[in-house]
This record gives sequence, C-alpha cells and structure tokens, in this order.
Amino acid sequence: MTLSRRMFLGGAAGVAALGLTGVGVASPQRAFALDPDGMESKMLFGDAQAGAASIPKESGNGNYHSCRIPAILAIPGTGVVIAVVEGRPDGVADASGNINLLMRRSTDSGLTWSVATTIAGAGAGGWTNPTLVHDRTTGRVTCFTLRRQEGAEYNVEPDVYVLTSDNNGATWTSPVARTDLNRNAGNDFIGPGNGIQRVDGTLVVPARGRLITKAPGGDWSNVSIPGGFLKAADGHGLPYGEGTVAERSDGQLILNYRALDAEIKNGGTFPNTRRIAIGNPGSWQQFGSEYWRTQIIDPGAHAAQISHTINGNPFLIHLNSASQQDDNRYQMKLRASADNGETWPNAYERFLSTDPLASEGNQVGDLREGGYSALTSTGSGIVLALVEARRVQDANPTIGQLNDYPCAVVLRRFDPSWLVPAS
Repeated sequence: MTLSRRMFLGGAAGVAALGLTGVGVASPQRAFALDPDGMESKMLFGDAQAGAASIPKESGNGNYHSCRIPAILAIPGTGVVIAVVEGRPDGVADASGNINLLMRRSTDSGLTWSVATTIAGAGAGGWTNPTLVHDRTTGRVTCFTLRRQEGAEYNVEPDVYVLTSDNNGATWTSPVARTDLNRNAGNDFIGPGNGIQRVDGTLVVPARGRLITKAPGGDWSNVSIPGGFLKAADGHGLPYGEGTVAERSDGQLILNYRALDAEIKNGGTFPNTRRIAIGNPGSWQQFGSEYWRTQIIDPGAHAAQISHTINGNPFLIHLNSASQQDDNRYQMKLRASADNGETWPNAYERFLSTDPLASEGNQVGDLREGGYSALTSTGSGIVLALVEARRVQDANPTIGQLNDYPCAVVLRRFDPSWLVPAS
C-alpha cells in the first residue's frame, strides 16, 4: 500500500552519492531514484484497518491492532535495511498485553521489503523498545529490547534482553537476558530506535539514566550520564527518558533525550523542550534554557537523530513533533544542523506535512502522521525515516482522542536536498 501521491520509482536511475552512515564511514551502496520533489512515503507496518498492508497475527486470528515504536538500521556497505516495530495484537496502549517485535527487511536500500516476521514473541508479556546497532568489525547486528510484564505491572522494572544476527538480519538468535545491564530502579527505557558505532569502533546505545557501551573486543556495560540516576525535585522519576545518541564531527557524543514530564509539562522548568548533553563519558556538558532546550521544542515524545554527510559536509538530522502543546505528536518536523548542533537554522527545517500522506486527514479512516520516529542513512545519500501514524476513528478528533486510536508505521524516503537546499 503506497501512501504517497506518487509511486516509488525504481530502475537504474539514481541520485548522487551524498551520505555516510556515521562520522567518516563510507558506505558505497546502489543509489536509487526518488520522485521529483525528493520525498516519498509508504506504509510499512499497517494497523488492523490497513487492508492489504495489515500485519497478520501469528495465530491466524486476525491482524495486529497496532504497530508502534519503530527502529530502522541500514547496514553499511550493503543494500540491507532492517526495520523493527512493536506489534500490539489487541490494542494500542502500552499495557495492552502480549507485545511482539516484528521485522521487515530490504535488500535494495529500502525500495522493496520482505513480509513481516516475528523476531521476539515467545511467552506472555511485552517485548518492547527495539533498538538496533551494527558492528562493522564483526558484522553483527544487535537488537536491544525490554521484557515487560503485562497489564498494571507494565512499568515495574523491565529486564534488558539482546537478540543478535550474524547474517544481516536474515535470522536472529532468541532473546538473551542481560540483567547486568538493567537499571534496577523502576521503569526503564532502551532507545528506542538506534545505537551507533563510533569512529574508534565503540558501540553506544542510549538508555534511561545511562549509555550501554561496548568497546572493540569487549562486552556490553552501563556508563552513567550527567544526572541520569538523580531523582527530580519532587522525588519522582528520573530526568532522562527515551533518547538518541550521535557522534559529532568533532568526535564528541551528542545525547538528545525526552525530558522528565515534570520538567516540560504543566509549566515545568523547561516547558516543551528536550534534554541535551554533549561530550564523552566523564566530561559531559549540559545546556540550559537559553541554548538547546529552546531550540528544539517537544511535546513530550520520542525523537530521532543521526549524523549524515551532505555534499561532503557533516550534518546532524533531527526528527520530532515540533509542538508546544502537551502530547501533540502530529507536527513532525525534520531539522538539520551544519555546526554539530550549535544552531538549527530555519533554512534547514521542514514539516513532513508539506508532503502529506495521500490518506492524511481528520475524517474517519484517515491517518494522522506523527509520534515516535527513527532515522537511518542508506549510504547512497538517501535517508529513511519510520514514523507512527494514527488511524482516525472519529471525525475531527482532539489530540487526546488520537492517543487511543490504532497505530501504523509509515516509511519516509528522502534526499537530503528536500531538507537542505543545494548551495
């Protein structure tokens, strides 16, 4: 089911190679064409009302009610792209029940895709927060996930698990518990979305209150981040929620996290903004209200962030809902920074709604794009994004109503020139 107003274009026509998958890491892959304006969309994981794009349940008794929480990873030096989401069989809510991890895989840089398969689904409870990372040295792909209880106990100390693939996602191991990586303090988050591999080979995965890192030849371990294990002033929760990490061109990490609700909602200290830190373990710098937090507004949701080279120059690309209304996740904006995130100029930002889905709207059966997202660079210059899209159940719904509607996940493919005009 194609959602853009134009069909995907294949064939030999391509675009110039513009991108890298990480700082200084070349990925010569086959380029492929985009439609004239450089932005296309396609439903990748459908909700139960998505017709042919719906995802059947393994038991054969209907389709998944909703798909949420996307992760996407292009494997350097190949045309393989792996997309993973949470399949929620019976409802859209976090506590809806037996949540599974569903995967679709492309071998042509995101042009065509396999059918959805289940990579984690055994037993009752939820497999949640998929977070993908690739080791270019060993070729191994790791998917971090959390194992959560069902129902009211959903947020009680979920455990960290890992799945691995040594054949570019064609097959996966069963999930393996890594309780040594647990946060052990109430609700936990890994990612979701992506980890990265640094220029020195270290793997880095964002998690609540910490990073999970792996040095070349070593094993995974927790590394603290500034204030990550401190409680808020009211004694509840932690200041870091779901987050992203990228390596800047100067070699420093940039952490971009969903802040604590008490900070950003209902007149909090930093209303409708994100929590940012740069640096390296042991030498972090956090920014205050006059700097990062006012440049990237946020309604209290997950975002996506990657490093990407455009026309030979390093950029950061960021995607989230640029709304100052609590929980309004439906104003998705792409931004780019040419100076490692010091500034985010208006010239390098565009709302996804400027190229709306063909079925975008406010009437019953339409989609409202927005919510959690994930980004990856194919290495051919093209960027891929996964974005949640809610299925409208009542005409002209309020923001609150949308939260309870079935959810699908849409693929966006775009040339960076859609966001960063050629100079």
